[in-house]
Amino acid sequence: MERGPKARFSKKVADNDFLSVSIWKGKTHPEDEILRIQLRRREGDQWRTEYEINLYRTKDGQYSELKPRVPQANEH
Repeated sequence: MERGPKARFSKKVADNDFLSVSIWKGKTHPEDEILRIQLRRREGDQWRTEYEINLYRTKDGQYSELKPRVPQANEH
């Protein structure tokens, strides 16, 4: 099984802030997509998510916001 996003883009927007977009394949319906948009801040050797929104896009272009995800133990 393939892991990781289908596409990813990140841009530095301030001194230590990065805006990133990643697109993931839907789990139940692989033709659907999950878009994760994050504003992350680098503090020393750690990353902190300042803001995150996750959107679900169906194959026919309908969007809905997903509930916030719970960070994994290995995420900073």
